Amino acid sequence: MSELAEARKKLFDRQEELHKVLHIGLGETASCGYNRRCAVSDPGRKIICEEYFQQLRPEYDAFAEAVRGEIARKTPFAPGVPIAEDDLWLWGGPTPEWGGSPDPDTLMKTARYLDAQNGIYVYGPTSAEMVARHRAMKKLLVMVTSTCRAPGQQPESDEECAEKLGRLSLEYPNIAGGMMDDMTAALENVTPEKITQVSKVEKALKKHNPSLKLFGVVYNHELGKKDFSPLQPFLDGVSLWFWYQEELLELAERVELCRKNFPGKKLLLGVFLHDYGTADAGTLPELLLHQLRGARQLLAEKKIGGVIILGDREILKWPEQAAVVKGFLAAR
Repeated sequence: MSELAEARKKLFDRQEELHKVLHIGLGETASCGYNRRCAVSDPGRKIICEEYFQQLRPEYDAFAEAVRGEIARKTPFAPGVPIAEDDLWLWGGPTPEWGGSPDPDTLMKTARYLDAQNGIYVYGPTSAEMVARHRAMKKLLVMVTSTCRAPGQQPESDEECAEKLGRLSLEYPNIAGGMMDDMTAALENVTPEKITQVSKVEKALKKHNPSLKLFGVVYNHELGKKDFSPLQPFLDGVSLWFWYQEELLELAERVELCRKNFPGKKLLLGVFLHDYGTADAGTLPELLLHQLRGARQLLAEKKIGGVIILGDREILKWPEQAAVVKGFLAAR
């Protein structure tokens, strides 16, 4: 077993062990001082666990050292091109889950922190009031399905939600399309029911405005295991995310595989400040920089069409990671 594989196993095992003892929800962990930071900056958030990361630290540090060794052995990415304003998106919205903020303006506030002009508005209701709050954003993709929606925030069906967004886009021209979160994440393979759902959502979304685009979230670990070809006619693009942070070491190869699974579709590369799969803690800053440097090369090669930062709830949870991303983007 390689040093990285061994360190990854110990980190993952420790993560599972801590979750059994501390009884915390996935994503509800943060660095030391989080609850104090919230009391000052966002008092509406619920208290989440700071002890978890302190208990995880020895395994996390050993994993970090192994990752640094792997990165040092890799050929550096080409300089590429800066991540331009038009290529940068921020993901977020009001939710009480995962250490999120109930503030309906949370996405807008975090966008100012990262100087992001485009937004992926999720979790909250798809309504005229909420869309109007985000009218200052240059481009906006809006959640159109109930998967991962905050409790009680989508009273209508997915089709009705998508059609409503289409109507709203006639009044709010910054709406660029809809986003299906965790599109196939809960499935072993793409089912007939899923094909029907995506096709109906796409038809409803474009009923009043055919220029809108439909995107779906896809995870790296789904690639090569599922047949996505039946969904291709109904999608304009996909958002690719790495649930397990160490898989970012093969970023370029996995992006290429995603392109083969979704030929001709726009690919937006997702950046997690919180690593859900391996540590349930902040993503290693070294891997964030590795991903962002890779994104610059992939943009230059026109293999991706943009970058999404999942950041509106994570800045207070993981300020070190947030500062790394902010600094990299500011240097563009």
